[in-house]
Amino acid sequence: MDSQTDENGDEKRTGRYHHGDLKAALIAATLELIKEKRVEDLSVADAARAANVSSGAPYRHFKDRDELLAHVAAAGFRELNRREHIAFAQHPPGSIEGLIEGGCSYMEFGADNPELFHLMWGAARTLDQYDLARQSSEASYFSFIDMLTETMKSEGLGHLDPHVFGAPLWAMVHGFASLLIGKPKMFDSNRSAIRDNIANATRAYFSGYNDHFDKS
Repeated sequence: MDSQTDENGDEKRTGRYHHGDLKAALIAATLELIKEKRVEDLSVADAARAANVSSGAPYRHFKDRDELLAHVAAAGFRELNRREHIAFAQHPPGSIEGLIEGGCSYMEFGADNPELFHLMWGAARTLDQYDLARQSSEASYFSFIDMLTETMKSEGLGHLDPHVFGAPLWAMVHGFASLLIGKPKMFDSNRSAIRDNIANATRAYFSGYNDHFDKS
């Protein structure tokens, strides 16, 4: 296939890639690739082919494969955060129902994007040389904490530490997402049933804390 040079000096093949933002194109191409391909099997050359650019072009923007994957992980956290915000907004601010919708969106995002989900959390822990993935994971987490704090205040629990209070809720939805990815034989993978479980457990969790402080 013939090649050209775009306005950023990036070599491109004649084909799908027709714009100057190669960095964004490579991230988007990698996001698409890991829907069908294991992250462990993915190379920079694969991303270049998917973006219709030469194999050397990505290195103008990424030092190596790890840096590319760190940016992909960061994009995953931003998308997760966006979906959670949309879910929260379906109900009044500070409502338990909004928190439930946010938790369900987290669970479904993980279940629908297994390779990306694993990459996101692995990158946030291990790719220390690239802060972007870790920073994006922290931004997503603190966005959840802000919404949780609003709900806790609405429920009369604003005096509690939201990080401590929220840990079991986060562990629950993360655990359901992980179970759906693995689909153990004894696990009911029906999405509607899981959403009901998340809803019931969240309501019971808040109710249990309220009962405790009412009796104190």
